[in-house]
Amino acid sequence: MKIVGVFRLCLAAALAMPTVVNAGQCDRSKRDYVFDQSNPGDDTKIFYKVRTGEHPFYAELIKFETWRKSKLVWSIDGVVICSDVLPMCNLDLPSSKKNSDKSVSYECFKEIDDPAAPNEPAVPFLIPVTEIFSGEQTPYIAFGNLTAFSLACSKHMGVHIKRKELLTEDERKNGFVLPPFVRLESCQE
Repeated sequence: MKIVGVFRLCLAAALAMPTVVNAGQCDRSKRDYVFDQSNPGDDTKIFYKVRTGEHPFYAELIKFETWRKSKLVWSIDGVVICSDVLPMCNLDLPSSKKNSDKSVSYECFKEIDDPAAPNEPAVPFLIPVTEIFSGEQTPYIAFGNLTAFSLACSKHMGVHIKRKELLTEDERKNGFVLPPFVRLESCQE
């Protein structure tokens, strides 16, 4: 009789525990990450996804999508480039200039003149990408200085606006803010 009671207790505890997506069981291109740390009453969510299609060597095509009222408001494409020598990955975002192969950091920081070295090219600003593991799960991806970078360089980012009427006043005046981290939310079927 006592064994049945212990079994029921264990079963109840297992069913009551929240389900967490195991990243190891989910294809990278099907993982949905989210940043939903908005103010109370604000339903804004920023999703981070790996884009489908052909990926260049050592690069992963990604997309940030901002949703509000269950509608896509704006998005920006990017690429995560990983080194095959050092265990390090960096995020690169495209410039808003048409037909430019330069990144946002190049366009943003070339405006800063250094009187000591006027002909020197601007040093690229790196945005490190770190997957934070917990056992076999990958519940978080952190982006070093991405929020500060997006605030400073927002006017240079190649943002795709889908619904102008859902933009916030801050987005209209100050630009688009990208998250410091995202958490694994689900795995698409």
